[in-house]
This record gives sequence, structure tokens and C-alpha cells, in this order.
Amino acid sequence: MDSEKELARLHDQLDQAKSLYDDARLEHYRPVELMRELGASHPDGSVRQATHAFTHALRNYRVALHKYNRFLLDHMSPSLEKTQRLKKRSTQV
Repeated sequence: MDSEKELARLHDQLDQAKSLYDDARLEHYRPVELMRELGASHPDGSVRQATHAFTHALRNYRVALHKYNRFLLDHMSPSLEKTQRLKKRSTQV
């Protein structure tokens, strides 16, 4: 996989993760606002579910951003590293 295709793939992953993060952030905001209106002791499970989804989306966005930045700064990505390791092994044998 050449660098331009890898960069485009990582950028697409980053855009998708950001979009999912933005959606989860909005979905998290709604029940938190409802909780504020109803009072913190109201037994509404939507806050927990929204917080879990938000945390998961944030984690995925962070991982995608890390991979994208690593590629930009080091010209390395997990798929390129795997390809290079396989090439190195085949030349050593």
C-alpha cells in the first residue's frame, strides 16, 4: 500500500471516528440536560448508556487521531509496519 492510499485510508478512519464522536457527544448532552432538569437522583438509565457510548466513541476517535498523526509524523502506520515486518522476515530466511 503506497503512502497516499494509506494516508487517505487513515484520514477516512479519522473522519468516521470524529463523526461518531460528534454524534455521541450530542446524544450524551441530551440526557445530561434532562438529568439536570429532573434532578440528579432521578433513576434515568439513559445517562449511563449515553456516557458509555460517548466514552467508547471518544476512545475510538483518540486511537484514529493517534494513528493518523503517527503516519504524518513518522510515515508509519500499523498496516505498513506489518508489511515491512513480513518483508524483513522473508529476506532473512
